[in-house]
Amino acid sequence: MMSKNQKLLVGLLIALVFVTIGGVYLKIAKDEIFYLCGNFSAGVDKSSVIRQLETANLSNYKHTNHDQGSNIVLSSKLFFVTNQCIIELDTRDKVVSATYQ
Repeated sequence: MMSKNQKLLVGLLIALVFVTIGGVYLKIAKDEIFYLCGNFSAGVDKSSVIRQLETANLSNYKHTNHDQGSNIVLSSKLFFVTNQCIIELDTRDKVVSATYQ
């Protein structure tokens, strides 16, 4: 039988493991967006952008068309990660800019 203090210690250790794992996932999600965003310089084709974005594990993207071209917003699937990459494309589907926020 475990004493009350031992049960408390086991509970705290389990909570610490979950917090640590969660922190690692948050860091990985932020890094994924940051490094993918750095791959998109002016002139890169939309097909190359989409191909690279499809490799993301903890992020997803949304593509929106507008009069001057389109934009792609890459953001995390994780609730607490607010970082995103906004990729602006011209009417020829070439990257104009990629901004990490």
